Amino acid sequence: MKHTQWGIGISCWLLCGTLGTGLVVGGLAGPGKAHAADFAYAGDAGPGFWAQLDPAWEACAGAGGKQSPIDLSHVVVDPGLQPLQLEVEPTPIALLNNGHVIEEEYEPGSTLQFEGLVYHLEQFHFHTLSEHTVRGQHGAMELHAVFKDDLVNTTKIAVVGMRYTIGRDNRFLAALLAHGLPEKAGDHVEAADAINLADGLTDTAAYYTYPGSLTTPPCSENVTWIVC
Repeated sequence: MKHTQWGIGISCWLLCGTLGTGLVVGGLAGPGKAHAADFAYAGDAGPGFWAQLDPAWEACAGAGGKQSPIDLSHVVVDPGLQPLQLEVEPTPIALLNNGHVIEEEYEPGSTLQFEGLVYHLEQFHFHTLSEHTVRGQHGAMELHAVFKDDLVNTTKIAVVGMRYTIGRDNRFLAALLAHGLPEKAGDHVEAADAINLADGLTDTAAYYTYPGSLTTPPCSENVTWIVC
Protein backbone atom coordinates (compact mmCIF):
# COMPACT_ATOMS: atom_id res chain seq x y z
CA MET A 1 0.00 0.00 0.00
CA LYS A 2 1.32 3.40 -0.94
CA HIS A 3 1.21 5.89 1.89
CA THR A 4 2.99 8.87 3.35
CA GLN A 5 2.28 10.76 6.53
CA TRP A 6 3.22 14.10 7.99
CA GLY A 7 5.18 13.52 11.14
CA ILE A 8 7.71 14.73 13.68
CA GLY A 9 11.01 12.96 14.02
CA ILE A 10 12.56 12.62 17.46
CA SER A 11 15.92 11.43 18.73
CA CYS A 12 16.27 8.07 16.98
CA TRP A 13 18.52 5.11 16.26
CA LEU A 14 18.20 3.37 12.91
CA LEU A 15 18.99 0.10 11.21
CA CYS A 16 21.57 1.90 9.05
CA GLY A 17 21.94 5.29 10.80
CA THR A 18 20.15 7.63 13.22
CA LEU A 19 17.41 10.25 13.17
CA GLY A 20 18.11 13.66 14.68
CA THR A 21 16.13 15.46 17.35
CA GLY A 22 13.46 17.94 16.33
CA LEU A 23 13.13 16.87 12.70
CA VAL A 24 9.85 17.85 11.06
CA VAL A 25 9.36 16.04 7.77
CA GLY A 26 6.53 16.29 5.31
CA GLY A 27 4.76 13.49 3.56
CA LEU A 28 7.78 12.87 1.40
CA ALA A 29 7.06 11.36 -1.99
CA GLY A 30 9.19 9.29 -4.31
CA PRO A 31 11.09 10.25 -7.44
CA GLY A 32 8.10 10.68 -9.75
CA LYS A 33 7.50 13.80 -11.84
CA ALA A 34 3.84 14.46 -10.99
CA HIS A 35 2.90 17.92 -9.75
CA ALA A 36 1.98 18.35 -6.08
CA ALA A 37 -1.64 19.30 -6.89
CA ASP A 38 -2.20 16.23 -9.05
CA PHE A 39 -2.48 13.61 -6.31
CA ALA A 40 -2.88 13.16 -2.58
CA TYR A 41 -2.44 10.46 0.04
CA ALA A 42 -6.08 10.41 1.14
CA GLY A 43 -9.53 11.11 -0.21
CA ASP A 44 -10.65 11.14 -3.85
CA ALA A 45 -7.10 11.82 -5.05
CA GLY A 46 -5.54 9.18 -2.79
CA PRO A 47 -3.53 6.11 -3.85
CA GLY A 48 -6.61 4.03 -4.63
CA PHE A 49 -7.58 6.58 -7.29
CA TRP A 50 -4.20 7.50 -8.78
CA ALA A 51 -4.70 5.29 -11.84
CA GLN A 52 -7.95 7.13 -12.58
CA LEU A 53 -6.55 10.65 -12.27
CA ASP A 54 -4.42 10.51 -15.42
CA PRO A 55 -4.20 7.92 -18.23
CA ALA A 56 -0.40 8.07 -17.93
CA TRP A 57 -0.69 6.78 -14.35
CA GLU A 58 -2.36 3.46 -15.16
CA ALA A 59 0.59 1.56 -13.66
CA CYS A 60 -0.60 2.76 -10.24
CA ALA A 61 -3.44 0.21 -10.51
CA GLY A 62 -0.82 -2.52 -10.03
CA ALA A 63 -1.50 -4.55 -13.17
CA GLY A 64 2.24 -5.02 -13.76
CA GLY A 65 2.72 -6.74 -10.42
CA LYS A 66 5.83 -4.77 -9.40
CA GLN A 67 4.42 -1.88 -7.39
CA SER A 68 6.41 -0.45 -4.49
CA PRO A 69 6.68 -0.23 -1.54
CA ILE A 70 6.41 -3.84 -0.35
CA ASP A 71 6.65 -5.79 2.88
CA LEU A 72 10.11 -7.36 3.15
CA SER A 73 9.22 -10.68 4.73
CA HIS A 74 9.96 -13.57 2.33
CA VAL A 75 13.58 -13.16 1.27
CA VAL A 76 16.25 -15.35 -0.29
CA VAL A 77 19.79 -14.86 1.02
CA ASP A 78 22.34 -14.25 -1.76
CA PRO A 79 25.85 -14.98 -0.39
CA GLY A 80 27.35 -13.50 -3.57
CA LEU A 81 25.80 -10.08 -3.06
CA GLN A 82 28.55 -7.47 -2.91
CA PRO A 83 28.73 -4.23 -0.86
CA LEU A 84 27.30 -1.29 -2.77
CA GLN A 85 29.77 0.45 -5.08
CA LEU A 86 29.09 4.05 -4.16
CA GLU A 87 31.19 7.09 -5.02
CA VAL A 88 29.49 9.96 -3.22
CA GLU A 89 30.86 13.50 -3.03
CA PRO A 90 29.72 16.40 -0.78
CA THR A 91 27.11 18.78 -2.17
CA PRO A 92 25.91 22.24 -1.02
CA ILE A 93 22.70 22.38 1.02
CA ALA A 94 19.87 22.75 -1.52
CA LEU A 95 16.52 21.77 -0.03
CA LEU A 96 13.29 22.00 -2.04
CA ASN A 97 9.67 21.62 -0.89
CA ASN A 98 7.46 20.73 -3.88
CA GLY A 99 4.34 20.09 -1.83
CA HIS A 100 4.93 16.37 -1.32
CA VAL A 101 8.71 16.14 -1.18
CA ILE A 102 11.30 17.94 0.90
CA GLU A 103 14.40 16.83 -0.92
CA GLU A 104 18.09 17.59 -1.03
CA GLU A 105 19.05 18.22 -4.65
CA TYR A 106 22.47 16.77 -5.40
CA GLU A 107 25.13 18.28 -7.66
CA PRO A 108 26.43 15.99 -10.46
CA GLY A 109 29.39 13.73 -9.78
CA SER A 110 28.16 11.05 -7.35
CA THR A 111 27.50 7.53 -8.62
CA LEU A 112 26.26 4.04 -7.81
CA GLN A 113 27.40 1.00 -9.79
CA PHE A 114 24.93 -1.86 -9.53
CA GLU A 115 24.28 -4.93 -11.68
CA GLY A 116 26.44 -3.63 -14.51
CA LEU A 117 24.94 -0.15 -14.72
CA VAL A 118 26.23 3.23 -13.55
CA TYR A 119 23.62 5.45 -11.89
CA HIS A 120 24.03 9.15 -10.98
CA LEU A 121 22.72 10.57 -7.71
CA GLU A 122 20.05 13.24 -8.27
CA GLN A 123 18.47 13.78 -4.85
CA PHE A 124 17.52 12.23 -1.54
CA HIS A 125 14.43 12.66 0.60
CA PHE A 126 12.63 11.08 3.56
CA HIS A 127 9.33 9.34 4.34
CA THR A 128 7.65 9.18 7.74
CA LEU A 129 6.69 6.48 8.60
CA SER A 130 8.92 4.27 6.45
CA GLU A 131 7.33 3.16 3.18
CA HIS A 132 8.83 -0.34 3.24
CA THR A 133 7.92 -2.61 6.11
CA VAL A 134 9.89 -5.58 7.44
CA ARG A 135 7.62 -8.44 8.48
CA GLY A 136 4.78 -5.93 8.69
CA GLN A 137 6.62 -3.40 10.85
CA HIS A 138 7.28 0.20 9.81
CA GLY A 139 10.44 2.07 10.69
CA ALA A 140 10.15 5.58 12.15
CA MET A 141 11.46 7.05 8.90
CA GLU A 142 12.98 5.99 5.58
CA LEU A 143 15.60 7.79 3.49
CA HIS A 144 15.42 7.41 -0.30
CA ALA A 145 18.48 8.31 -2.38
CA VAL A 146 17.46 8.50 -6.05
CA PHE A 147 19.94 7.50 -8.76
CA LYS A 148 19.29 7.54 -12.53
CA ASP A 149 21.31 5.71 -15.16
CA ASP A 150 23.53 7.51 -17.66
CA LEU A 151 22.59 5.59 -20.80
CA VAL A 152 20.94 7.46 -23.68
CA ASN A 153 17.15 7.07 -24.01
CA THR A 154 16.76 4.92 -20.92
CA THR A 155 14.71 5.54 -17.82
CA LYS A 156 16.15 3.10 -15.32
CA ILE A 157 16.27 4.26 -11.71
CA ALA A 158 17.93 2.83 -8.60
CA VAL A 159 16.82 3.94 -5.15
CA VAL A 160 18.86 3.27 -2.02
CA GLY A 161 16.49 3.19 0.94
CA MET A 162 17.39 3.22 4.62
CA ARG A 163 14.97 2.56 7.49
CA TYR A 164 15.18 4.37 10.83
CA THR A 165 14.07 3.30 14.31
CA ILE A 166 14.13 5.08 17.66
CA GLY A 167 17.53 5.69 19.29
CA ARG A 168 20.30 8.25 19.59
CA ASP A 169 21.10 11.51 17.73
CA ASN A 170 22.20 11.77 14.10
CA ARG A 171 24.94 14.23 13.09
CA PHE A 172 24.17 13.77 9.39
CA LEU A 173 20.57 14.93 9.83
CA ALA A 174 21.60 17.67 12.25
CA ALA A 175 23.91 19.11 9.59
CA LEU A 176 21.16 18.89 6.98
CA LEU A 177 18.63 20.66 9.19
CA ALA A 178 20.92 23.32 10.61
CA HIS A 179 19.58 25.91 8.16
CA GLY A 180 15.91 24.98 8.57
CA LEU A 181 13.45 23.28 6.21
CA PRO A 182 11.51 24.92 3.34
CA GLU A 183 8.08 25.35 4.91
CA LYS A 184 5.70 25.37 1.93
CA ALA A 185 5.49 24.21 -1.65
CA GLY A 186 7.95 26.05 -3.87
CA ASP A 187 10.23 27.15 -1.04
CA HIS A 188 13.98 26.56 -1.17
CA VAL A 189 16.66 26.56 1.52
CA GLU A 190 20.19 26.94 0.15
CA ALA A 191 23.58 27.29 1.82
CA ALA A 192 27.23 26.93 0.89
CA ASP A 193 27.67 24.42 3.73
CA ALA A 194 28.12 20.92 2.33
CA ILE A 195 26.27 17.71 3.14
CA ASN A 196 27.46 14.26 2.10
CA LEU A 197 25.01 11.40 1.72
CA ALA A 198 27.87 8.98 2.43
CA ASP A 199 27.93 10.27 6.03
CA GLY A 200 24.35 9.08 6.46
CA LEU A 201 24.83 5.56 5.10
CA THR A 202 26.29 3.51 7.93
CA ASP A 203 26.15 0.03 6.39
CA THR A 204 26.00 -0.64 2.65
CA ALA A 205 27.22 -4.25 2.79
CA ALA A 206 23.86 -5.81 3.70
CA TYR A 207 20.59 -4.89 2.04
CA TYR A 208 17.39 -6.12 0.41
CA THR A 209 17.05 -5.64 -3.35
CA TYR A 210 14.10 -6.22 -5.69
CA PRO A 211 12.60 -4.83 -8.95
CA GLY A 212 9.82 -2.36 -8.21
CA SER A 213 8.28 0.98 -9.04
CA LEU A 214 8.12 4.65 -8.22
CA THR A 215 6.02 5.19 -5.09
CA THR A 216 4.27 8.24 -6.58
CA PRO A 217 2.53 8.74 -9.93
CA PRO A 218 3.19 7.64 -12.62
CA CYS A 219 4.20 4.54 -10.54
CA SER A 220 6.50 3.39 -13.36
CA GLU A 221 7.90 -0.10 -12.79
CA ASN A 222 11.48 0.83 -13.72
CA VAL A 223 13.09 1.02 -10.27
CA THR A 224 15.72 -1.25 -8.73
CA TRP A 225 15.24 -0.97 -4.99
CA ILE A 226 18.13 -1.41 -2.57
CA VAL A 227 16.84 -1.21 1.01
CA CYS A 228 19.13 -1.24 4.06
